[in-house]
Amino acid sequence: MPVAIGLDIGSDAVRAAVVEAGKGAPVLRRFAEMPLPPGVVEAGDVADEGAVTEAVAALWKRHHLPRKRVVVGLANQRVIVRQVDVPHLEESELVDALPFQVQDAIPIPVDDAVLDFVPLEEFTTPEGDLMLSILVVAAQRDMVDGLVRIADGAGLSVLSIDLQAFGLVRAAFGADLLLGGDGPQALLDIGASISQIAIVRGGITRFVRIIPTGGEHFTETLMTGMSLSREDAEELKRRVGVAPQGFPEGEDSEMIARRILTRTGDALIEEIRGSVNYYLTQAGEHALGRLVVSGNGARLPHLANRIGRSLNTRVEPVRVLDHVTVGRVQMTESQLLEYQPVLPAAVGLGLWGSYVVPPTNRFAHVA
Repeated sequence: MPVAIGLDIGSDAVRAAVVEAGKGAPVLRRFAEMPLPPGVVEAGDVADEGAVTEAVAALWKRHHLPRKRVVVGLANQRVIVRQVDVPHLEESELVDALPFQVQDAIPIPVDDAVLDFVPLEEFTTPEGDLMLSILVVAAQRDMVDGLVRIADGAGLSVLSIDLQAFGLVRAAFGADLLLGGDGPQALLDIGASISQIAIVRGGITRFVRIIPTGGEHFTETLMTGMSLSREDAEELKRRVGVAPQGFPEGEDSEMIARRILTRTGDALIEEIRGSVNYYLTQAGEHALGRLVVSGNGARLPHLANRIGRSLNTRVEPVRVLDHVTVGRVQMTESQLLEYQPVLPAAVGLGLWGSYVVPPTNRFAHVA
């Protein structure tokens, strides 16, 4: 059975998941992480290739992970994901014509970009022309090359560079994607320095947005607003969270902290709501069927429920372990459950080629 290893390069740690996919449920064989020094990855963008390479190499050496068929995730604001309508062409023709067809839709020169697309649906114009809606993914070539250099430097053989949002969706929804479901569903991942929104309908990711706000932003607002150390701000953040609803009153230290966190949370919620409403309007939809939340940032008390009320939708925590069989991962069940919010990226990248998200992948396929 084919085995792939998902590599998630986050702002606070690098994580790897060894996933075996076959006819039955995928099997999670290994999961491990290695912390990163502060500042080497900022908002998903690698600032210090050497430090990240060293951490990845140490992770593989310490946990004896397979070195072949590694899928590396890509997620930052230099990745552009847009829906574009193009003339209907055969797949091979569209691959060749893609730079010309999308050059006006992406804000970076196509010569400097690595491009991929996911077919969405065919339609006919009033003039009778057959068209195709596609989800275009464009990443700056130097950034993709940097990820490949990190893997090469750590002695790994890269199967593909994949949009991390695709992996998050695969891990969060699993084989349920094949069933389609009623209406659009969304995945919200709140990481250390970025948040990602992916909206899925009919088994295909149709909308992705990356927001440069994550759990660290909440910590930093407390540090600034209350003159706290990072350690004290982290502890206070995890204890008080945002207000369940409304806006908190009171002048004791916990109420002040909750007010600061709620203000920060509401700014993030507005970004999320604006993105979701944009998709719903463009797609002619009325509401989300559900919102699945993941990431350490989603653990902030009351934040996920506050987001759900704002979007008027049902909120569920990610349950990656419902979609995979757990092998001998060298962790107890309680340890794995504790890691579950940060499992989706690495596990989903390890599921590359499974399910139907995306149905094709030409994006930086380097095998």
